Amino acid sequence: MQLFSIIIGLLLMCSCNRDNKSKKASDNAVPERGELSIESQLLLGNRLFSEKTCITCHDLNKNNIGPSIREIMTIYKEKNGDITAFLKGQAKPIVDTTSSQVAIMQANIDGFLKIVSDEEMKTIAIYMLHVDELNQ
Repeated sequence: MQLFSIIIGLLLMCSCNRDNKSKKASDNAVPERGELSIESQLLLGNRLFSEKTCITCHDLNKNNIGPSIREIMTIYKEKNGDITAFLKGQAKPIVDTTSSQVAIMQANIDGFLKIVSDEEMKTIAIYMLHVDELNQ
């Protein structure tokens, strides 16, 4: 009977240690990041718009090398266009369709925009979509 009690005691101790070890491992796990708030997406989109050099060609209010952000988004909203699809090279241009402008933008799409992640692209598009609200 004593041997039986000892075996049961050892089994219980092993079971408790295993539970504690798995608890400690899950305590150290990095939690998944939740969805960014709209404010965070706008801030990130604004930063990426500059970092990814979009701002080199596209000013907020005036035409530079390319059309202004306001002009682009006005046309995209009027025509129910998808700016993200265009930036990914999955849609035709609907703003400045002159061959010289299309060639410049196509080079950018084929070049540095290919390495922009989907999440980054989404935040850039959100920033562009809401630029009017940010600067009132």
